[in-house]
Amino acid sequence: MGKAQPAVPGRVQIPMRRLLCTVLALAFSASLAGDAAARSGSCLVPGITEQCKIWNGRVTSIDDGDTIRVDVAGDRTRASIRVRLIGIQAMEQTVYSRTASRRRGECHAVEATARLEQLLRRGGFRVRLAALDPSSRSGVRLRRSVAVKIRGRWRDVGRKLVAGGHALWLPNSAEYVWNDLYNRLSERAAARRRNLWNTTYCGPGPSDASPLQVTVNGDADGSDSVNRNGEWVRIRNLDPVNDVHLGGWWLRDTALRRYTFPEYTTLPPNDSLTLYVGAGSNTWTEFFWGSRTPVFDNVGARNTGDGAFLFDTQGDLRSWMTYPCRTACTDPKQGAIALSAHPKGREYVTLRNVSGAAVDLQDYRLESPPHSYAFGRDSVLAPGEEMEIEVRGDPLQDSQLHRYWGKTGAILNNAGDKVRLSTYRGVVIGCYAYGTGSC
Repeated sequence: MGKAQPAVPGRVQIPMRRLLCTVLALAFSASLAGDAAARSGSCLVPGITEQCKIWNGRVTSIDDGDTIRVDVAGDRTRASIRVRLIGIQAMEQTVYSRTASRRRGECHAVEATARLEQLLRRGGFRVRLAALDPSSRSGVRLRRSVAVKIRGRWRDVGRKLVAGGHALWLPNSAEYVWNDLYNRLSERAAARRRNLWNTTYCGPGPSDASPLQVTVNGDADGSDSVNRNGEWVRIRNLDPVNDVHLGGWWLRDTALRRYTFPEYTTLPPNDSLTLYVGAGSNTWTEFFWGSRTPVFDNVGARNTGDGAFLFDTQGDLRSWMTYPCRTACTDPKQGAIALSAHPKGREYVTLRNVSGAAVDLQDYRLESPPHSYAFGRDSVLAPGEEMEIEVRGDPLQDSQLHRYWGKTGAILNNAGDKVRLSTYRGVVIGCYAYGTGSC
């Protein structure tokens, strides 16, 4: 006969039959919350005509900065359901408590929970829940937009958290009406260095004076699932003098996918490293996430996208890039490169620097949708210089001004197509179209 397991402090030991009944009751109440108690109404997103399903309820507890528990009115139960706020991603909390002083978590996690609690309290903990799809979920949590009534008007809580820099933008292809607005609000909060976007918010950290640049190629050439190393993140040390030691720093996307750099990782002045999503052997300048699936979401018709976020060892967000760009979408190199394409026979694309200054192409991507070509290091075009990108051929045979895309077949449509040069945030630098194609 086995020994009885000791009770875990702070937890109630629930018999298995009772636990099963509780789980079934919660599932039943969640089903009711997604159906019987719903009505149609505004999603509270300016300019959006789609109608959401609407519920009202009372908040019974707050888990963290993006999850609450709600007793939904009209669902014929007194059980609370877990609700995941649509469109936002707060930093992770590790200790949960109704008492604010007892909460613990990553930098910004407790602040996000406190701000959410403040907004909910202003609305008397009465909330309006909304979703396009009543069955929309994040794991076991129902995915909902949450609003509180303040001064007689319903206010979108997620919108306030993103605008205040308390959470990352987390796009969703099902609950899509919030994507564009939250993306814009997130970019504005980042530009103003509000809260999460303040690189020294959590106090003095390692190499605080050294500026860093993050570039993410979130859409691999071809299939992301097949070409996982076609997704990558480049980190550049812009400090002309000092090394930056990245051991223990971590990088994530807008979801919870995370990579921690090995202890030996160091970036010399004016140098860069690349983190590939797929498998490979680490070197001093190339690292491999080892993910069996793509990490970064592609830009889609429903205003989806993603980002890469670099955090130091104490939790400060030190550098980032989100895509697509939705505010202040310009680039100083627009118009600097003239493109042309030769679609018949030996396919190639020509890029010519028509400006009066050198252009480093490693910050840009050549595209002929759905195909893309990422420039590597040492891709500088002097004024007046031309670079030819041949579609077929082995990239190992590249020279300074003659490159190979690496394709085994044709990609340019003879009757008409286009090629464009753009930033990794989607800002077009130059475009060339022929035949039936258009820019």
